[in-house]
Amino acid sequence: MDDIVIGIDLGTTNSSISVYMKGRVRVLENERGARVTPSFIYFPPQGGIVIGEHAKTMSLQKPENGIYEVKRLVGRQFDDTYIQKTLDYFPFAISSGVSNLPVISFNQSNTTIKKTPQELCTIILQELKKYAEAKLNQTVHKVVITVPAYFNVTQREVTLAAAKDSGFTVLKLLNEPTAAALAYYFDNDITENHISLVYDFGGGTFDLGGHDLDNCILDYILEVLRNDYNYKAKIDPDDKRRLRNKCEEAKKELSSANEALITINGMVPKHPRIIITLKRGVFEDKASKLFKKTIDILHNCVVDSKISKQSIQEVILCGGSTRIPKIQEMVSEYFGGKQLNKSIHPDECVAEGAALQAAMLSVNKKQNIEQLEMVDVVPLSLGFGSLGNEMVVIIRRNTKLPTKEFQVYVNRNDGETLISVRIYEGERTDVRKNRYLGKLSIDGLTQAPPGQRRVTFTLNIDSNGILTARAEEILSNNVKEVKVNYTRGDRSEFEIQNSLLAAAENQETDKKFTNFVRIKTYLILYFVRFLYNLDKKNLSYESIKIFCEQSEKDLDDMEVDEEERVKNIYEEVKTKSYAIAKTHAFDYMPEEPTCHLV
Repeated sequence: MDDIVIGIDLGTTNSSISVYMKGRVRVLENERGARVTPSFIYFPPQGGIVIGEHAKTMSLQKPENGIYEVKRLVGRQFDDTYIQKTLDYFPFAISSGVSNLPVISFNQSNTTIKKTPQELCTIILQELKKYAEAKLNQTVHKVVITVPAYFNVTQREVTLAAAKDSGFTVLKLLNEPTAAALAYYFDNDITENHISLVYDFGGGTFDLGGHDLDNCILDYILEVLRNDYNYKAKIDPDDKRRLRNKCEEAKKELSSANEALITINGMVPKHPRIIITLKRGVFEDKASKLFKKTIDILHNCVVDSKISKQSIQEVILCGGSTRIPKIQEMVSEYFGGKQLNKSIHPDECVAEGAALQAAMLSVNKKQNIEQLEMVDVVPLSLGFGSLGNEMVVIIRRNTKLPTKEFQVYVNRNDGETLISVRIYEGERTDVRKNRYLGKLSIDGLTQAPPGQRRVTFTLNIDSNGILTARAEEILSNNVKEVKVNYTRGDRSEFEIQNSLLAAAENQETDKKFTNFVRIKTYLILYFVRFLYNLDKKNLSYESIKIFCEQSEKDLDDMEVDEEERVKNIYEEVKTKSYAIAKTHAFDYMPEEPTCHLV
């Protein structure tokens, strides 16, 4: 029998499993009968591992052994600003491990245990695999796993590695908003030109999430304790875990009530029991910056799509935090009071979308499903830096994924055995104004005259959003490959929009730069090849040789504001050396540029 393929939403706060079989999507319950499982791991001091809701409850005994929000740590360096600013909110210990990767430490059976985010994700996935196999009564190997759109190549590869370690073969990493949209489209009779927008606010979709809102409440409660009860002590892990739980409960209550009570027992000296009333308005005020951040991202997404607000027929809510009334109000207000679509389950829709994608990739007859076209695109252009720092675009923005494009490079100098290219993301013609992603070098190249040895540099983005750069010397087996820390979505919509705006506002500047660079590059190549021919043909034009050597050296450092100097050198080249090159039939000379300096 062909394998059943399941879908998994490996969430920051909660995870869930879903499968499409016999024409319907089914969310699979865990051993407690729940359709979502908290992404929470507890390591009891005496040994063992507990996952899910029971782990949250047990962690009250020893909060520093209760691990959660692991997804926020995946694929990041320990000194990442994002990690550093959240360290104080976690009751468990996080430190720098091998290659500056974060590790989580805890004591178990009188031994200090250290786990990486990848290992912890593996533990959660193993548990989900066990649930799925129990419900389906068969072994499950193949899976589609959802990830945030902003996950970069490292984060995606860690997710793939954790899945492999847990016994899964991942057929696809599916972006969470795409999964939510897929779930909605499957359940509704949608016309071909129907345009919907998914507002996904879950555990970490905007690079912030539900626990950030809990932290806003926690900060407010601590502020009240300091101001009203003279509380000065640093909160210990036990109190922090208990208080965080109460903050999370209060946040949920405020989605349906105007106020919530937070009871604090035995935490403040001389005040054995404190009850703090948290009003919805206070919560909304404390979290207003976070709320606004999501709307700013929403706005830039709409602007970048070049689709008018009026053309968007449905605004679909996804993720637990979309239950917050203020969020719903702000999103609706942004669309002119539009009624929001709440028809899909905010906690389950991502897993359901993963199950539908899984069915599309499955060959099991029980999972036959009508094919739907889903398209991920490159948000900003990708390319290489040229000799003169011009952006040579290889993959243009809005190109559908997966995609692969290449550019052929030739050697600048005679006998050169190494070529390096720098990889950038952005829309400016000057690569230094774009985002640097990494470098790819290939050495051991065949020696050849200038411009005569060809190397193909290829950029490939697969369906999982992982970018690979490859260099291959043509007519040889010399190949170098590197995976680049590219993020198909880690640039916020705000950053993307700013990049596009900067390109639009500087079109004339960029055009001028392009003309300057192409003439400068032509001159550099001209001098290199002219000097090569003088040497190979044993010609003696000493003054011309000195002029060429000095000009080549000077040109390397010239910028666009020195275009007059470049123009003068260009005119001198025509009068001093063109006739010599023609008379002696110089080889490999570059073609004269068609552009001109003004």
